[in-house]
Amino acid sequence: MQQLYVVRDADGRISGLSAEMSDNAEPAVIDDPDVQAFLHRLDIDLVRVLEDVIDLLVARGVFRFTDLPESAREKLLFRKNLRSQWQPVPDPLGSEEGLF
Repeated sequence: MQQLYVVRDADGRISGLSAEMSDNAEPAVIDDPDVQAFLHRLDIDLVRVLEDVIDLLVARGVFRFTDLPESAREKLLFRKNLRSQWQPVPDPLGSEEGLF
């Protein structure tokens, strides 16, 4: 099994993974709950990137959405529907530009 190293932020949360040791890294194991949570967040971010790439390829006519397997279409449509219902929480300080 390959050795894994983690870098933590000031609050002790994992902010990076590496296969190589560095000055601010510490050894870790893949089944550590903190490592698993970090990998889960990376997976979620990657899924969003893939959704955006698929949308772009369809919009540019590289392939049709219907070319995807039915199960993939259903999952993508489900996630797109959920995202369309999600409304970001407004910034309590306002989003006025030019304050500084």
